[in-house]
Amino acid sequence: MSDDSRFFYWVLLGTTVLHVAVAVVVPVSGDEAYYWDCSRHLDWAYFDQPPLVIWTMIPARAALGETALAVRTPAIVASLIMALALLGVVRRLGGGPREAAIAYLVLHGTPLVFLGSSYTSTDIAMIAAYTVASWAAMAVADGELRAWWGFGAAIGLGFLAKFPMVLALTSIMAAVVWGEGRRHLRRATPYFAAALAFVVTAPVWIWGAHHDWVNILFQLTARHRPTGITLSHLGEYLGANLALLSPPLAIALVVAWWLAWRRTEPAWRVAVVAAATPFVFFGVLALRSRMSPHWGVPGLVTAAAVLVMVPFRWRRGLAIAGVVVGLALSVVVLTVVAFPDRVLDLQWTYSRRPNRINTSSAIAMIIGNDELARQVASRVAPGELVASSSYTLTHLLAFLSRGTVDARLADIGHGRHGLASLYWYPPDELVGRNVLFVTTHDGDATDEALATIFSEVAEEAPIEIVHDGRVVRRLRVLRCSDLEQPVPAFTRLR
Repeated sequence: MSDDSRFFYWVLLGTTVLHVAVAVVVPVSGDEAYYWDCSRHLDWAYFDQPPLVIWTMIPARAALGETALAVRTPAIVASLIMALALLGVVRRLGGGPREAAIAYLVLHGTPLVFLGSSYTSTDIAMIAAYTVASWAAMAVADGELRAWWGFGAAIGLGFLAKFPMVLALTSIMAAVVWGEGRRHLRRATPYFAAALAFVVTAPVWIWGAHHDWVNILFQLTARHRPTGITLSHLGEYLGANLALLSPPLAIALVVAWWLAWRRTEPAWRVAVVAAATPFVFFGVLALRSRMSPHWGVPGLVTAAAVLVMVPFRWRRGLAIAGVVVGLALSVVVLTVVAFPDRVLDLQWTYSRRPNRINTSSAIAMIIGNDELARQVASRVAPGELVASSSYTLTHLLAFLSRGTVDARLADIGHGRHGLASLYWYPPDELVGRNVLFVTTHDGDATDEALATIFSEVAEEAPIEIVHDGRVVRRLRVLRCSDLEQPVPAFTRLR
């Protein structure tokens, strides 16, 4: 093994140890608890999520128990796959293990990769698959017929991680337009590879066929709500991407991409297309609707490969400055999440999205979850369910109790996300059940909604989390007797 290869694998080992350490220390989030709960209900797919990440969690739980490390194993595995695929991309651009190692280290200077490699999400799995697909498309462009099989498998598995994986089709189109892929279209291999991709995605279609295609309709209609052409959403999208990447590194990536576009080699053309497509696609959508910034960065890994392979003035300085800024931001985020009580008094609100970005309320929501779970567990009567209209709170209570609290989502606020559990329980398993309902919402709307589906609703003393002598979190507790109408609040099955 060469010195460059040893360097690459030592970097891979060191970053993996870091990912494991962060995964163990940082508390599990509500979304991660949601995936964990989904993994306890094996299905072809889920209402708002494809199944790959959830399925991957099942063997991890069997090996590691109901722990944070088990929940985050899919992210750690995805980051390993991403690193190995990055090596393939760099080699297609004329580099080797040393350049791949440097690119992987640069990626860890972005909060997206540094934090995302220890945080289970559908995004990190899709990014890994997108990188593999980019690598395969570059190989197709260079004339390797068998690479079509790799592309078919990668796009299929990536689709099982997250639906925007279809954007990887632009990279294979580039391989056809500028590379040897056009010659391959006379052979059977590309079409068999396409069939393989479709077969791999079959679980999504099977689940959809059993549930009136609500999973597909949700992605096409309910997830985004157009608001008309506006530059404010685009500004938010671009600004948030700068924060995720850190401005100096973002500048370096853009300059490297622009210089790489001038290269005429087929693999380079594929690389620049793969790097830019997600960012541009969601940037265009941001003209009409709010887009989360992380949706635009599946091509980030390929962009990092381009960066290390394109020399230009100030490249080293911009990259180093970007890594420093990005690491500092990652450390701040980790500190807030790991020690929220120490920064609880921090006050900052983005006026355009006060309900989405508000530090004081956001920090309060991660304080005392273990205590909340203990107090809820102590109040539950034998045979009684626990429910909430918040899917994050519902599944956190289940996870933090290691499944001893039978928590269910009550969709009385007509939410759009986290509704998978509405397809797990038939009505006859719910009729007549008593429920301990916990909520952060005050007012009559919740009480009126519960009164229409239960025979009796009685409010009890709230659960309060006290910090430094003051209440920082308060949950109302309502004991609901005899569930009369479980559809559609508790189930959408008939």
